[in-house]
Amino acid sequence: MLSSRTTIWLATGLVAGVLGACASGSGSQGMSRGPSRDATVVRVAAPPDTVMQRAWEVLRNDGVQPRWFSRAAEDTTNVARMESDWIYVPRVLDSATFGSLSEPEKYIKLLFWAEPERGGTLLYVDALYNPMSLPTEPVQWSLMRPVPGAHPAWQYVQLFGQNLVRRLEAGTSADSEKP
Repeated sequence: MLSSRTTIWLATGLVAGVLGACASGSGSQGMSRGPSRDATVVRVAAPPDTVMQRAWEVLRNDGVQPRWFSRAAEDTTNVARMESDWIYVPRVLDSATFGSLSEPEKYIKLLFWAEPERGGTLLYVDALYNPMSLPTEPVQWSLMRPVPGAHPAWQYVQLFGQNLVRRLEAGTSADSEKP
């Protein structure tokens, strides 16, 4: 499943962009754990800061509040991390079929890690949910689970990826026109 999502995103042709967002919040235990083995991995021909800024913009356009962003001042590797607020999937993807999903399963969090790679960035995207209860703050990370492959949230992740591609491509064409 991971390779098919990776292939879809790669085939979409992610291209360039740059992040000017600053660190905020006190941190996230979910982010400190790093990407899971279930994370979608995307290779992007842009620096991590650019990729993360465009991801921030796409979330905001979908009415989702990016909750936490981090890039340590002493970080010489240029790694950027971001966590979304809780996303109620029926609100951002009203065309999805939710069948027998319980109400808690309709809320997800997206976690992002952007790491430099030769010629661009590796963007890891984890979609998590708490199958036991409705969203809480602070997040009960020990209860969070990866969103199953057949979950409608992956449709939103795919749509998010397409919107991210458009943003990056728009940034590239606008940047190439500058003298």
